[in-house]
Amino acid sequence: MSRSHDRPARAIPTSLSLSPQVAAYLTTLNGLAEAGGWAGLFGREAPLELEIGFGWDTFLLEQAKTRTSTDFVGIEHDRQRVLALARKAVAVGVNNLRLVWGDALYHLPRMFQPASLHRVYIRFPDPWPKKRHHKHRLLGPEFLRSLFWHIADGGELVAATDDAEYRDFIHDSLVTVVGLHNTTAPRRWLDSAPDLPMSKFETLFRTQGKNVYFFRYARGTGFAPAHAADAAAERSRIPRRVSEMPHVVFSTALELDTLSREFKPFRWREDEVLFKVNELWLASRATGVLLECVIVHDGHDECFYVELANKHDGAVMRVSPIKEAERTELIFRCLAGLARRLLSSFPDLRVSRHNLGAWAPVSVDEQHRPEDFWTERHHGSGHSSVE
Repeated sequence: MSRSHDRPARAIPTSLSLSPQVAAYLTTLNGLAEAGGWAGLFGREAPLELEIGFGWDTFLLEQAKTRTSTDFVGIEHDRQRVLALARKAVAVGVNNLRLVWGDALYHLPRMFQPASLHRVYIRFPDPWPKKRHHKHRLLGPEFLRSLFWHIADGGELVAATDDAEYRDFIHDSLVTVVGLHNTTAPRRWLDSAPDLPMSKFETLFRTQGKNVYFFRYARGTGFAPAHAADAAAERSRIPRRVSEMPHVVFSTALELDTLSREFKPFRWREDEVLFKVNELWLASRATGVLLECVIVHDGHDECFYVELANKHDGAVMRVSPIKEAERTELIFRCLAGLARRLLSSFPDLRVSRHNLGAWAPVSVDEQHRPEDFWTERHHGSGHSSVE
């Protein structure tokens, strides 16, 4: 579908509507990489603790206020909850707290080095009580193995639930992971954590007369050798980060009206990665178009926008700044696919320069032609295909 207006309203970056004080508490993958890691971001070397799924609770903020020698990070998938806690942090003025909006399964191996966390809190995650939804439960063996790879030897996971069935699921998952130590043994779980403040959920559940179950497991010295191969395989699937964003310069102008009129959503696959181009917007004066692109990889959808604009006698294709995109090799591969599409669609189009490097379309500098489109360009052992 093509639309004729300047840009999609939902593409406006969240930072534009935030005060600098609130934005300072928000951390992205790009921002963390630019800072050189958590020590660079916090400006010091200190013990690092993480809460996954902090919701509307202020537990993490209270910890940051009272334990100033420790740095705290929270990951939450709901943007409004992230912003709510960030605004409360501004009011309090703590400087040892950072918040991440996103999925923990995706961000954990990308944001934390092995054995870098001293403690992780996962309190009252969704129990997904229906059997057909059990696959969505967070605290399964696979996730726990990944999580504890990022916890230091002797570091601790504190998990809590009010659901008896989920309690048993968590217990069974923990005992299957080699190299963990139940710090509350011989008890399988506790009914309280007196050294920690109660969360809103815990207070609510106790008011309702419900039982609450706490698990406290530490990583032992035998964990790393038992899971090194699995951890290496997981890290090998993470796309390589890049220091710049891709661009392609064409020596001839693009027929933007034709592109807008004939546009249809398309997609292609390269090995384990799916690239999609969903929508196109034509600028009001037909000087440029905006493409909505999505990269699907490792269970995560990365949405970003690509600008195509005529400049003087040529045209430029680049990643739009209106929404931050994670800087990885997948962005280069996506723009390489778009370049192939354009060269196939417009026989007179010529490329004058690009920074696609190894991801450049086959013979792009020799003006890649339609018969090569979607072919000859393979990554790894698989094949590229269009869906």
